Amino acid sequence: MDRIAGKYDIIKQLGEGSSGKVFLVQHCDLGVRYALKILDQSLSDHKRFIERFKREAEVLLRFTHEGSIQLRDFGRTDQGLYYMAMDYCEGEVLKHIIQRQGKFEFGAATDIILQLLATLQAAHEHGIIHRDIKPDNMMLEKGPGGRAMLRILDFGIAKLRESVEPSSSVTLEGASIGTPYYMSPEQASGEADLDQRVDLYAAGVVLYELLTGRVPFKGKTVLQTLVMHLTHTAEPFAQELNLPEYVEQLVFKALEKSKEDRFQTAAEFRQAVLDMASRFNKSSEAPAEAASPNTSAGTPQQAIQPGSEKTRILCLDDNEMILNILKHLLDQQGYETFTASNCSAIHDYLFKYDVKLLISDVEMPDMRGTKVCQLLKKSLPELKIILFSNVDVRELEKMSIESRADGWLSKNTKPTEWLTKISEIISSADSGDQS
Repeated sequence: MDRIAGKYDIIKQLGEGSSGKVFLVQHCDLGVRYALKILDQSLSDHKRFIERFKREAEVLLRFTHEGSIQLRDFGRTDQGLYYMAMDYCEGEVLKHIIQRQGKFEFGAATDIILQLLATLQAAHEHGIIHRDIKPDNMMLEKGPGGRAMLRILDFGIAKLRESVEPSSSVTLEGASIGTPYYMSPEQASGEADLDQRVDLYAAGVVLYELLTGRVPFKGKTVLQTLVMHLTHTAEPFAQELNLPEYVEQLVFKALEKSKEDRFQTAAEFRQAVLDMASRFNKSSEAPAEAASPNTSAGTPQQAIQPGSEKTRILCLDDNEMILNILKHLLDQQGYETFTASNCSAIHDYLFKYDVKLLISDVEMPDMRGTKVCQLLKKSLPELKIILFSNVDVRELEKMSIESRADGWLSKNTKPTEWLTKISEIISSADSGDQS
């Protein structure tokens, strides 16, 4: 089979898992490369699975996030096997990195988990639960300045497999809806009504593994591992790794046996990690730099040199998810980032915190971003302003010129491109201050 579905030419096989084989392919007309998963024959022949497969695929086609591998196409091969074509990521599987180097430094570990939680937050808001979060389903690829950018694979696959694999098969045969090392207690006990908290528990396991280089529960058999999730407490690690107790406490909260005692949402978990990282970095225990040794995918690049005053940026948008993404990206680049969801709040930030750059959504409900820009340019001509929208780029550029903005960003482009433009405008402002 050299060509799949009459349009994808196979370049090479990338891997094989419990749900099927993955190939690197190239679209014969478009010339674009994809990672194409051909589902196992047993799944393709299962009527109930296929019905759910089509429904799930429709949802996943509409779900877009920088941290998720985007589904582009699905269908059936000439041999009757169903396939899913996804964006091809050239990064390295996180599990391979952990196996090669062991534990990560604190800064690199928290950066990865923050990216994971941001993606999970977006997915959960779309009603999508992954159910099989693990380093094997996570890839790191090089971003701007060599920063390690996280991409998550296989959204929807675990839920689809649930159509044909009863939960009891996990303990009896070792097959898993989810993977034993990363399964929540409710998955391990075979509960049918699972929610987003299974992903948050798995994220806690991943964070434990990133910090220590090992998973918290590992029995001699699959069944023993599952029992440990239900009954055992993870081994403490703070003293061993010379980390503050509050780091261990956060991880253990994520690993609580009762889902009611864990973080309830990805946003709550993520904010707790942000607070922990801020506290850690302010303490005398913080390392000089948070770097992950021997990681080919790189670590966060600081845009601001240590010891210098951070550039303050205010992000104005009525979409909380967009604000969270912007804040995470900008904070990781070393900026001090504030967010506001309505125009009435921005003056307090501008005058109280000496904000240098405003990133404003054009379609604000209380006042259009273009009007905000025009008013501020009269009263604060030194303030740099970027208009931010998903309208056609030609229209956005025209709005930017007419409102005297310093630049524009399209929400339809990659966040890495946002960072490049923001850096350019801040650099031009700094050059102007020095001249």
